[in-house]
Amino acid sequence: MAISDAITVADDFLKLSKLNRRPITPLQLMKLVYIAHGFTLALLDEDLFSDEIQAWKYGPVIPRLYHATKQFGRGPVPFEMIGDAPVSIHGPAAAIIRQVWEKYGVLSGYALSQLTHADGTPWSQVYDEFRYDVPIGDGLIREHYLELLSDRASRPAAA
Repeated sequence: MAISDAITVADDFLKLSKLNRRPITPLQLMKLVYIAHGFTLALLDEDLFSDEIQAWKYGPVIPRLYHATKQFGRGPVPFEMIGDAPVSIHGPAAAIIRQVWEKYGVLSGYALSQLTHADGTPWSQVYDEFRYDVPIGDGLIREHYLELLSDRASRPAAA
């Protein structure tokens, strides 16, 4: 069973955006939600959300979230459209969302896209240029993020 849904996760990222006065675009939002899902699968062995993720031309896309935010185009989601209620997700998943925000929230949509659809990513393993509806399975996502965590753990600490 999933902890939440993609729209609620996105809403929590938008609240962090507003709180930190750091606007984010729909593209950034999409990638942050995806990355948080990946780390949640790897660290908690749980789905952050059950919404389907698909391999589109420019990387992993959560169709439901795409349709909810496409009206903003390439511009940031306006702060006045973001509620002031506290974040909805609590516990370990909330900590992962905050950590993803702190580490990746400063990156541009382009930089986040480069990360999520590089060679070896789940997207690159299933993408088919002739289809826009190929699902990216949670198993692939989980394995990729476990590998990322393992790579980080095996590096020597910076001096």
